[in-house]
Amino acid sequence: MTMTRRVELLIAAILLSALAGSLWIHALAARDALQVQLEVLNQDAATALAVSMSQQKGDIAAIESVASAQFDLGHYRRMRLVDTDGRTLFERSLPVRLSAAPGWFVAALPLRAPTGQAPVSSGWQQLGLIQVEAQAAWAHAALWGACARTSAFLALLAVVAMSLAAWLLRAWERPLRAAVGQSQAIAEGRFVVADEPAMPELRTLTRSMNCMAGQLRQVFDQQAGQVARLQREAQTDPVTDLPVRRHFLGQLADRLADPGGAGTALLLVRMLRLDAVNERLGFEATDRLLAATAEILQTYVLRVSGAVAGRLNGSDFGLVLPASGVAAETAQSLAAALGASPLTRAAAVRFCVGGVDALRGQSAGAALAAADAALAQAEVSGHPVVLAADDRNADTVGARAWRARLELALDQGKTRLGEVPVVDRHGSLIHLECPLLLALAGSPPGDAAAQPLRVGDYRPPREWLPQATRARLLPRADLVALEMALRAISADGRPRCVRVAQASLAEPGFTRAVEQRLAAAPAAAQRLSIEWIDSAYQAADALLRDAATAWRARGVRLGVEHAGASPQTLSLWQAMPIDYVKIDARHLVGVAKDEAVLGYAGSLATLVHNLGLKALADGITEEGDLQALWDLGFDGAAGDAVALGAPEV
Repeated sequence: MTMTRRVELLIAAILLSALAGSLWIHALAARDALQVQLEVLNQDAATALAVSMSQQKGDIAAIESVASAQFDLGHYRRMRLVDTDGRTLFERSLPVRLSAAPGWFVAALPLRAPTGQAPVSSGWQQLGLIQVEAQAAWAHAALWGACARTSAFLALLAVVAMSLAAWLLRAWERPLRAAVGQSQAIAEGRFVVADEPAMPELRTLTRSMNCMAGQLRQVFDQQAGQVARLQREAQTDPVTDLPVRRHFLGQLADRLADPGGAGTALLLVRMLRLDAVNERLGFEATDRLLAATAEILQTYVLRVSGAVAGRLNGSDFGLVLPASGVAAETAQSLAAALGASPLTRAAAVRFCVGGVDALRGQSAGAALAAADAALAQAEVSGHPVVLAADDRNADTVGARAWRARLELALDQGKTRLGEVPVVDRHGSLIHLECPLLLALAGSPPGDAAAQPLRVGDYRPPREWLPQATRARLLPRADLVALEMALRAISADGRPRCVRVAQASLAEPGFTRAVEQRLAAAPAAAQRLSIEWIDSAYQAADALLRDAATAWRARGVRLGVEHAGASPQTLSLWQAMPIDYVKIDARHLVGVAKDEAVLGYAGSLATLVHNLGLKALADGITEEGDLQALWDLGFDGAAGDAVALGAPEV
């Protein structure tokens, strides 16, 4: 039983006891007053009757006639005349008249008024003593009515008092609930600062809790800052302060996989004859030259939102531009800027630039190979800039045709779910990642020559996601994936995971549609996970917070994928009811061999665990890296190195 309920019961018991006591005291007081009135009535009646009898000059028959006339009025229960010797001269009596009050009430509060007595005389001679006892039914009726009215008033008073007490308890309960919620949030790794209540005792408690939350947040921020420093050491070249090759390629892959992107351009820059420059200028001067080259590349990063620069090896640099049709102009201006730099001119250093434009749907390796071929051609031919052939028109399918393809696949159910296992260190399944696969080359409706679909006809999201985003079909596709995952869970009981895009969350009615589908399959919802991409915008989105709370109430596990780019962003997820964080592969590649990556991965896992969440690794391809991640305490992993059902590593 809660403390509030106990206080309510205590208040009710005290109040009811007080009111019951008040009613009883009032009833006793009223009974005593009525007994006095009844006593006075008996005495007055006896006195008046004695006077009338004394006027009969000792005639017993006349005296009895006077007494009978008075008795017949019905107000008396008994009359008796006794002489001086105690003999009864006459007596009249009636049964006790029934009262309007209940019998139990009469028995509980009896009225015992003394009998009225007065002397009867004839002249100076006393004839006897008249005794009168009136009926008490009227007094009990009056007492019952008074008690009934008092009970009704006290009951009304009790209702008002209980209502006021309940209102005050609810008002006092709100700051208590806030304090309990704050303590639970701190236990879950969320550092919530609550408003200080007006009650002095709770104000002191809340102030102490806020102070503790602030201190814990400060500790977390310090830890996040340390993780960010380790991230910088693991992902940044110390000479040029640019991302290293591994991290640069990961960011390139993200740009190429961006469903809302407008194409990507990749430029590679090579400082020619770096070994000779080292021998001629020395390492320190060469490092300054490399840093100056990086500064020129960084000017494009600062001016173009979404651009990324990196150092690929000793002499090669890369620049990613999040747009199509700008590679040629940018390459020319970049070559001119490098040639005009005072340091490069003084050192007589030459550069060449190769690149490729209008990249869509390719892998990072294929894009890099195409740009590297153009760079090699520039180096061999002596031209400062060479671009690969323009491939912007390679895809002849227009936007309307793409939309028709996508709608046809969704309408006809030409869909499948991929199954990528995510396992723990013992090889036990955590869940199956289920990307939606679409068959986009099927026959139109009604085509009699339609061929049955094969597994190879289904295309992964990276091939159709950009077109689905432009066609505003992502919410529909996400709902289809959700429905298929719930059906699959109901069929085999294996836990599954689907991804929800930011564009879907922004669609009106999408959150409610997801909740309806979860409510329709409550058992399957208990084994479903939903993920979305880690970003500061997503973490601060109130719409996502409300949706996550509603889905979590249905038993769904929630997670954040593609995490690790910004450790500070993880603190924003404290307000979200999430269960796990999935670290992107580009932050973990080489963890078994690179001490800097190992330190960053370990601190990142510790940071996630300190938030009360599970740390999962994504895209792990090397068994050595997988073993290193288990040693660091990661809770799960996915990728080519993962074997479902394998023994503990």
